[in-house]
Amino acid sequence: MGPTFGFSRSARGFTLVELLVVIAIIATLVGLLLPAVQSAREAGRRNTCQNNLSQLIKAAIQYDGAKQALPGWRNDHPSMSISGTTPITANSVGWPIVLMPNLERNDIYTSWAAATQATNGLPSSVDPFLSFFVCPSSPPDSDTDPVMSYHANIGSTVLDSNNRQYKGDGVMTDTVGVSGQYAASRNNIDAVSSADGATNTLIFSEKCGSFITANSRYNAIPTQIPGATGVVPTTLVSTGSTSVAGFGLFGVANGATINTGSAGPTVNLVGYESVPSSKHPGGVIASFCDGHTQYVKDNISPWVYAQLLTSDSKWNGTNYGTNSTNVNTTLKQGPQPYKLNEGDY
Repeated sequence: MGPTFGFSRSARGFTLVELLVVIAIIATLVGLLLPAVQSAREAGRRNTCQNNLSQLIKAAIQYDGAKQALPGWRNDHPSMSISGTTPITANSVGWPIVLMPNLERNDIYTSWAAATQATNGLPSSVDPFLSFFVCPSSPPDSDTDPVMSYHANIGSTVLDSNNRQYKGDGVMTDTVGVSGQYAASRNNIDAVSSADGATNTLIFSEKCGSFITANSRYNAIPTQIPGATGVVPTTLVSTGSTSVAGFGLFGVANGATINTGSAGPTVNLVGYESVPSSKHPGGVIASFCDGHTQYVKDNISPWVYAQLLTSDSKWNGTNYGTNSTNVNTTLKQGPQPYKLNEGDY
Protein backbone atom coordinates (compact mmCIF):
# COMPACT_ATOMS: atom_id res chain seq x y z
CA MET A 1 0.00 0.00 0.00
CA GLY A 2 1.46 3.32 -1.11
CA PRO A 3 1.89 6.24 1.19
CA THR A 4 -0.94 8.71 1.61
CA PHE A 5 0.06 12.31 0.95
CA GLY A 6 -1.82 15.06 2.83
CA PHE A 7 -2.12 18.59 1.34
CA SER A 8 -2.48 21.68 3.52
CA ARG A 9 -5.14 24.07 2.18
CA SER A 10 -5.05 26.84 4.76
CA ALA A 11 -7.08 29.82 3.37
CA ARG A 12 -5.22 33.05 2.85
CA GLY A 13 -7.21 36.12 4.08
CA PHE A 14 -7.04 39.79 3.05
CA THR A 15 -4.41 41.84 4.73
CA LEU A 16 -5.35 45.04 6.54
CA VAL A 17 -3.75 47.11 3.81
CA GLU A 18 -5.79 45.36 1.11
CA LEU A 19 -9.03 45.91 3.05
CA LEU A 20 -8.24 49.59 3.48
CA VAL A 21 -7.53 49.92 -0.24
CA VAL A 22 -10.85 48.26 -1.13
CA ILE A 23 -12.75 50.48 1.32
CA ALA A 24 -11.06 53.58 -0.08
CA ILE A 25 -12.00 52.58 -3.63
CA ILE A 26 -15.64 51.97 -2.64
CA ALA A 27 -15.80 55.31 -0.79
CA THR A 28 -14.37 57.09 -3.83
CA LEU A 29 -16.90 55.47 -6.15
CA VAL A 30 -19.79 56.34 -3.81
CA GLY A 31 -18.51 59.93 -3.59
CA LEU A 32 -18.45 60.15 -7.38
CA LEU A 33 -21.84 58.50 -7.75
CA LEU A 34 -23.87 60.51 -5.21
CA PRO A 35 -23.67 63.87 -7.05
CA ALA A 36 -24.73 62.13 -10.24
CA VAL A 37 -27.68 60.54 -8.46
CA GLN A 38 -28.66 63.88 -6.88
CA SER A 39 -28.34 65.60 -10.25
CA ALA A 40 -30.54 62.97 -11.90
CA ARG A 41 -33.15 63.30 -9.16
CA GLU A 42 -33.16 67.11 -9.49
CA ALA A 43 -33.48 66.79 -13.27
CA GLY A 44 -36.54 64.62 -12.74
CA ARG A 45 -38.04 67.12 -10.33
CA ARG A 46 -37.36 69.95 -12.78
CA ASN A 47 -39.11 68.01 -15.56
CA THR A 48 -42.15 67.50 -13.35
CA CYS A 49 -42.17 71.17 -12.40
CA GLN A 50 -41.90 72.17 -16.06
CA ASN A 51 -44.80 69.88 -16.95
CA ASN A 52 -46.89 71.49 -14.19
CA LEU A 53 -46.24 74.98 -15.56
CA SER A 54 -46.94 73.73 -19.07
CA GLN A 55 -50.37 72.56 -17.90
CA LEU A 56 -51.08 75.98 -16.39
CA ILE A 57 -50.24 77.98 -19.52
CA LYS A 58 -52.23 75.58 -21.70
CA ALA A 59 -55.22 76.02 -19.38
CA ALA A 60 -54.86 79.81 -19.52
CA ILE A 61 -54.68 79.79 -23.34
CA GLN A 62 -57.80 77.59 -23.49
CA TYR A 63 -59.61 79.98 -21.14
CA ASP A 64 -58.50 82.96 -23.24
CA GLY A 65 -59.70 81.27 -26.41
CA ALA A 66 -63.16 80.67 -24.91
CA LYS A 67 -63.57 84.00 -23.08
CA GLN A 68 -61.39 86.28 -25.24
CA ALA A 69 -59.74 87.38 -22.01
CA LEU A 70 -57.41 85.97 -19.42
CA PRO A 71 -58.53 85.45 -15.84
CA GLY A 72 -57.38 88.03 -13.34
CA TRP A 73 -55.47 87.54 -10.13
CA ARG A 74 -58.83 88.48 -8.59
CA ASN A 75 -62.14 87.43 -10.16
CA ASP A 76 -65.85 87.48 -9.46
CA HIS A 77 -67.02 84.59 -7.32
CA PRO A 78 -68.44 81.77 -9.53
CA SER A 79 -71.59 81.54 -7.41
CA MET A 80 -74.36 83.86 -8.58
CA SER A 81 -75.82 83.77 -5.08
CA ILE A 82 -72.58 85.40 -3.90
CA SER A 83 -71.70 87.81 -6.68
CA GLY A 84 -74.93 88.27 -8.60
CA THR A 85 -74.83 91.03 -11.20
CA THR A 86 -72.86 93.32 -8.90
CA PRO A 87 -69.49 91.92 -7.80
CA ILE A 88 -69.12 91.53 -4.07
CA THR A 89 -65.41 92.17 -3.70
CA ALA A 90 -65.13 90.44 -0.33
CA ASN A 91 -66.12 87.19 -2.02
CA SER A 92 -63.78 86.91 -4.97
CA VAL A 93 -61.61 84.02 -6.15
CA GLY A 94 -58.11 83.79 -7.56
CA TRP A 95 -57.06 82.61 -10.99
CA PRO A 96 -56.55 78.98 -9.85
CA ILE A 97 -60.27 78.48 -9.11
CA VAL A 98 -61.27 80.11 -12.40
CA LEU A 99 -58.94 77.80 -14.35
CA MET A 100 -60.13 74.58 -12.67
CA PRO A 101 -62.42 73.51 -15.57
CA ASN A 102 -59.47 73.90 -17.96
CA LEU A 103 -57.30 71.80 -15.64
CA GLU A 104 -59.79 68.90 -15.71
CA ARG A 105 -60.97 69.67 -12.17
CA ASN A 106 -64.45 70.91 -12.92
CA ASP A 107 -65.60 69.23 -9.69
CA ILE A 108 -63.68 71.79 -7.65
CA TYR A 109 -65.05 74.71 -9.66
CA THR A 110 -68.58 73.32 -9.34
CA SER A 111 -68.25 73.15 -5.55
CA TRP A 112 -67.35 76.87 -5.50
CA ALA A 113 -70.21 77.68 -7.87
CA ALA A 114 -72.59 75.96 -5.42
CA ALA A 115 -71.37 77.99 -2.42
CA THR A 116 -73.77 80.32 -0.65
CA GLN A 117 -73.64 83.48 1.39
CA ALA A 118 -74.33 81.37 4.48
CA THR A 119 -70.93 79.67 4.07
CA ASN A 120 -69.17 82.99 3.34
CA GLY A 121 -68.70 81.94 -0.25
CA LEU A 122 -66.66 78.85 0.65
CA PRO A 123 -67.57 75.39 -0.66
CA SER A 124 -69.11 72.91 1.73
CA SER A 125 -66.37 70.33 1.13
CA VAL A 126 -62.63 70.63 1.72
CA ASP A 127 -60.48 71.41 -1.32
CA PRO A 128 -57.90 68.69 -2.01
CA PHE A 129 -54.14 68.73 -2.48
CA LEU A 130 -53.31 68.95 -6.20
CA SER A 131 -49.88 67.73 -7.26
CA PHE A 132 -49.82 69.84 -10.44
CA PHE A 133 -49.81 72.97 -8.26
CA VAL A 134 -46.68 71.91 -6.35
CA CYS A 135 -43.01 71.88 -7.36
CA PRO A 136 -41.46 68.60 -6.15
CA SER A 137 -38.20 70.42 -5.34
CA SER A 138 -40.12 72.47 -2.79
CA PRO A 139 -42.46 69.99 -1.10
CA PRO A 140 -44.98 71.41 1.37
CA ASP A 141 -45.24 70.37 4.99
CA SER A 142 -48.52 68.63 4.25
CA ASP A 143 -49.68 66.69 1.19
CA THR A 144 -53.33 67.18 2.13
CA ASP A 145 -53.58 70.99 2.18
CA PRO A 146 -54.52 72.89 -1.01
CA VAL A 147 -51.05 74.47 -1.29
CA MET A 148 -49.55 76.05 -4.39
CA SER A 149 -45.99 76.70 -5.63
CA TYR A 150 -46.90 78.69 -8.75
CA HIS A 151 -47.96 82.32 -9.12
CA ALA A 152 -49.08 84.56 -11.97
CA ASN A 153 -47.65 87.76 -13.43
CA ILE A 154 -49.84 90.50 -11.91
CA GLY A 155 -47.61 93.41 -12.91
CA SER A 156 -47.22 96.31 -10.50
CA THR A 157 -50.92 96.64 -9.51
CA VAL A 158 -50.41 100.43 -9.70
CA LEU A 159 -53.42 102.35 -11.07
CA ASP A 160 -53.51 104.52 -14.17
CA SER A 161 -55.45 107.76 -14.72
CA ASN A 162 -58.63 105.72 -15.34
CA ASN A 163 -58.30 104.01 -11.94
CA ARG A 164 -57.44 100.73 -13.64
CA GLN A 165 -54.29 98.66 -13.32
CA TYR A 166 -51.61 99.41 -15.88
CA LYS A 167 -52.22 96.45 -18.18
CA GLY A 168 -48.83 97.07 -19.75
CA ASP A 169 -47.13 96.35 -16.40
CA GLY A 170 -48.15 92.69 -16.35
CA VAL A 171 -50.59 90.09 -17.64
CA MET A 172 -53.23 89.03 -15.09
CA THR A 173 -54.95 92.13 -13.72
CA ASP A 174 -57.78 92.64 -11.23
CA THR A 175 -60.97 91.83 -13.13
CA VAL A 176 -63.23 92.84 -10.23
CA GLY A 177 -62.30 96.41 -9.33
CA VAL A 178 -63.76 98.45 -6.51
CA SER A 179 -66.42 101.08 -7.00
CA GLY A 180 -65.10 104.50 -6.09
CA GLN A 181 -61.49 103.34 -5.94
CA TYR A 182 -60.58 101.66 -9.19
CA ALA A 183 -62.27 99.83 -12.02
CA ALA A 184 -61.95 96.34 -13.41
CA SER A 185 -59.23 95.63 -15.95
CA ARG A 186 -58.77 92.74 -18.36
CA ASN A 187 -55.95 91.50 -20.57
CA ASN A 188 -55.74 88.81 -23.24
CA ILE A 189 -53.18 86.90 -25.29
CA ASP A 190 -53.90 88.85 -28.49
CA ALA A 191 -53.20 92.14 -26.73
CA VAL A 192 -49.91 90.80 -25.37
CA SER A 193 -48.97 89.35 -28.75
CA SER A 194 -49.57 92.65 -30.56
CA ALA A 195 -47.65 94.64 -27.94
CA ASP A 196 -44.37 93.28 -26.51
CA GLY A 197 -44.98 89.81 -27.91
CA ALA A 198 -46.16 86.66 -26.19
CA THR A 199 -42.76 84.95 -26.55
CA ASN A 200 -41.00 87.38 -24.21
CA THR A 201 -43.77 87.96 -21.65
CA LEU A 202 -43.99 85.92 -18.45
CA ILE A 203 -47.34 84.64 -17.26
CA PHE A 204 -46.60 81.94 -14.63
CA SER A 205 -43.57 81.14 -12.50
CA GLU A 206 -42.54 79.37 -9.35
CA LYS A 207 -42.65 81.34 -6.11
CA CYS A 208 -41.52 78.88 -3.48
CA GLY A 209 -37.94 79.75 -2.60
CA SER A 210 -36.31 79.43 0.79
CA PHE A 211 -37.30 82.97 1.87
CA ILE A 212 -41.03 82.42 1.24
CA THR A 213 -42.55 82.33 4.70
CA ALA A 214 -45.68 80.31 3.93
CA ASN A 215 -47.08 78.21 1.11
CA SER A 216 -49.87 79.94 -0.77
CA ARG A 217 -53.24 78.24 -1.13
CA TYR A 218 -54.95 77.96 -4.48
CA ASN A 219 -58.31 78.41 -2.75
CA ALA A 220 -57.37 81.58 -0.85
CA ILE A 221 -59.67 84.60 -1.16
CA PRO A 222 -57.55 87.30 -2.88
CA THR A 223 -57.08 90.45 -0.86
CA GLN A 224 -58.11 93.78 -2.30
CA ILE A 225 -55.48 96.32 -3.41
CA PRO A 226 -55.23 98.85 -0.59
CA GLY A 227 -54.77 101.96 -2.75
CA ALA A 228 -53.62 103.62 -5.93
CA THR A 229 -49.95 102.84 -5.29
CA GLY A 230 -50.62 99.13 -5.63
CA VAL A 231 -50.36 96.03 -3.52
CA VAL A 232 -47.99 95.91 -0.54
CA PRO A 233 -45.73 92.82 -0.60
CA THR A 234 -46.68 91.80 2.92
CA THR A 235 -50.23 91.18 1.67
CA LEU A 236 -48.84 88.55 -0.69
CA VAL A 237 -48.17 86.23 2.22
CA SER A 238 -50.87 83.64 2.72
CA THR A 239 -52.47 84.50 6.06
CA GLY A 240 -55.61 82.61 6.86
CA SER A 241 -57.86 82.71 3.82
CA THR A 242 -56.39 85.81 2.13
CA SER A 243 -53.54 85.90 -0.35
CA VAL A 244 -52.50 87.26 -3.73
CA ALA A 245 -51.16 84.47 -5.93
CA GLY A 246 -48.91 86.73 -7.94
CA PHE A 247 -45.45 88.09 -8.60
CA GLY A 248 -44.57 91.49 -9.96
CA LEU A 249 -42.61 94.70 -9.50
CA PHE A 250 -43.89 96.66 -6.54
CA GLY A 251 -42.34 100.10 -6.17
CA VAL A 252 -43.86 100.71 -2.73
CA ALA A 253 -41.47 98.10 -1.34
CA ASN A 254 -38.22 99.57 -2.66
CA GLY A 255 -37.22 100.82 0.79
CA ALA A 256 -39.04 98.23 2.85
CA THR A 257 -37.04 95.51 4.57
CA ILE A 258 -37.74 92.74 7.02
CA ASN A 259 -35.48 90.73 9.27
CA THR A 260 -35.51 87.00 8.57
CA GLY A 261 -34.85 86.10 12.18
CA SER A 262 -32.92 87.06 15.28
CA ALA A 263 -29.67 85.96 13.66
CA GLY A 264 -30.74 86.26 10.03
CA PRO A 265 -30.03 88.96 7.47
CA THR A 266 -32.29 91.87 6.62
CA VAL A 267 -33.80 91.18 3.21
CA ASN A 268 -35.42 93.61 0.79
CA LEU A 269 -39.03 92.60 0.23
CA VAL A 270 -38.78 93.16 -3.53
CA GLY A 271 -36.34 90.30 -3.82
CA TYR A 272 -38.29 87.88 -1.74
CA GLU A 273 -42.09 87.86 -1.34
CA SER A 274 -42.68 89.86 -4.54
CA VAL A 275 -40.73 88.10 -7.26
CA PRO A 276 -40.31 84.55 -8.63
CA SER A 277 -38.17 82.16 -6.60
CA SER A 278 -37.51 78.45 -6.37
CA LYS A 279 -35.35 75.78 -4.77
CA HIS A 280 -33.86 74.79 -8.12
CA PRO A 281 -30.20 75.80 -8.32
CA GLY A 282 -29.58 78.93 -10.39
CA GLY A 283 -33.05 80.04 -11.37
CA VAL A 284 -36.75 79.35 -11.77
CA ILE A 285 -38.95 77.57 -14.30
CA ALA A 286 -41.49 79.89 -15.90
CA SER A 287 -44.24 79.88 -18.53
CA PHE A 288 -44.58 82.50 -21.24
CA CYS A 289 -47.71 83.80 -22.95
CA ASP A 290 -46.98 81.97 -26.21
CA GLY A 291 -47.22 78.64 -24.38
CA HIS A 292 -43.57 77.69 -23.94
CA THR A 293 -41.82 77.04 -20.63
CA GLN A 294 -38.15 77.49 -19.86
CA TYR A 295 -35.56 77.98 -17.14
CA VAL A 296 -34.97 81.65 -16.27
CA LYS A 297 -31.69 82.56 -14.59
CA ASP A 298 -31.86 84.15 -11.15
CA ASN A 299 -29.07 86.64 -11.92
CA ILE A 300 -30.81 88.55 -14.69
CA SER A 301 -30.64 92.35 -14.66
CA PRO A 302 -33.54 94.29 -13.09
CA TRP A 303 -34.46 95.88 -16.43
CA VAL A 304 -34.48 92.45 -18.10
CA TYR A 305 -36.90 91.20 -15.44
CA ALA A 306 -39.02 94.31 -16.00
CA GLN A 307 -39.06 93.63 -19.75
CA LEU A 308 -40.16 90.02 -19.18
CA LEU A 309 -42.80 91.19 -16.74
CA THR A 310 -44.33 93.91 -18.90
CA SER A 311 -46.79 93.00 -21.63
CA ASP A 312 -46.66 96.43 -23.29
CA SER A 313 -43.63 98.69 -22.90
CA LYS A 314 -43.55 101.30 -25.66
CA TRP A 315 -40.60 103.73 -25.66
CA ASN A 316 -41.60 107.24 -26.74
CA GLY A 317 -38.11 108.71 -26.76
CA THR A 318 -38.23 109.81 -23.13
CA ASN A 319 -40.23 107.26 -21.16
CA TYR A 320 -42.15 104.03 -21.44
CA GLY A 321 -45.51 105.72 -21.70
CA THR A 322 -47.54 102.53 -21.30
CA ASN A 323 -46.15 101.71 -17.85
CA SER A 324 -46.41 102.93 -14.28
CA THR A 325 -43.73 105.15 -12.77
CA ASN A 326 -42.00 102.45 -10.77
CA VAL A 327 -41.90 99.99 -13.69
CA ASN A 328 -40.82 102.79 -16.04
CA THR A 329 -37.95 103.63 -13.68
CA THR A 330 -36.72 100.03 -13.64
CA LEU A 331 -37.02 99.67 -17.42
CA LYS A 332 -34.91 102.80 -17.88
CA GLN A 333 -31.99 101.31 -15.94
CA GLY A 334 -30.95 99.53 -19.13
CA PRO A 335 -30.01 100.92 -22.57
CA GLN A 336 -32.92 102.55 -24.43
CA PRO A 337 -34.89 101.35 -26.19
CA TYR A 338 -33.92 97.93 -24.88
CA LYS A 339 -34.27 94.83 -27.04
CA LEU A 340 -34.24 91.46 -25.30
CA ASN A 341 -32.01 88.70 -26.56
CA GLU A 342 -31.95 85.04 -25.60
CA GLY A 343 -28.76 85.39 -23.59
CA ASP A 344 -30.40 87.91 -21.23
CA TYR A 345 -32.36 85.24 -19.39
